[in-house]
Amino acid sequence: MLYVCRYHIIFAAIIILGIVAIVPSSFADTSQVSIIPGSGPSKFCSETATCFTPSILNISPGDTVTWTNNDNVDHNVVSGMPYATQRGTIFDSDTITPGNTYSFTFYNAGTYKYSDKIDRWMIGEVNVRPIQSSSVVPEFGSIAVLVLAVSIVSTIVASKMIRIL
Repeated sequence: MLYVCRYHIIFAAIIILGIVAIVPSSFADTSQVSIIPGSGPSKFCSETATCFTPSILNISPGDTVTWTNNDNVDHNVVSGMPYATQRGTIFDSDTITPGNTYSFTFYNAGTYKYSDKIDRWMIGEVNVRPIQSSSVVPEFGSIAVLVLAVSIVSTIVASKMIRIL
């Protein structure tokens, strides 16, 4: 009888660990924004809305945005529009040197306009849209298959051990 209880506990632990491993990754996402080459020394990108690509990004609460500096000069991404009085109050990347990145996680729904503190013609927007509960379907990665396989094997082994006793 002791073996029955032990294997039930092991089986439950495997299921719980699988769920814990799956849930955080199934809802959060990371979106990439590129600071294009040549955006620093030229205002041309502001006329074509390509300084930040994409210049308008739609995400969900809890998603992370990563800005990558593909230009050959430093940039500083801050919340707010150029010449606004409260620039950088939500996020401020400090200096992003060429080839480096800055990431920020948006938790609250809303529209977040941002700009470059150094090159003020560079502007972008992140729209954090509330999650519609009826349309949310979590995407489970390959770990779900692994957890299911381990659970099935554990159940089979446990049931054979019970029969032996």
